[in-house]
Amino acid sequence: MINHINTMTFSQLKDIVQLLENDSTISNETKLFIDTGWDSIQEVTTEAIQVEKVTSFEVEGELTKEIYEGYCLVDKAKKLNTKGKQETAIIIKNLY
Repeated sequence: MINHINTMTFSQLKDIVQLLENDSTISNETKLFIDTGWDSIQEVTTEAIQVEKVTSFEVEGELTKEIYEGYCLVDKAKKLNTKGKQETAIIIKNLY
């Protein structure tokens, strides 16, 4: 069995932004963060959102032997033995 996460689409993102625009507690000065599960949240910089080519790969969990699906940027495709076709994606870079 392959473990798959339903990735947000651009259409879904636009729907969320529309809901946020109608939220009276949100202003043009409201900051954007990513919650990575650690104690602190991560800032999203103004240069963070980019359009890139990605491809999918599969990896086997060492303990459970379950297969997990993931994605990587095309420039890392050889390293991860990718199987999927290239597709365009919106990437939020968090590199600090």
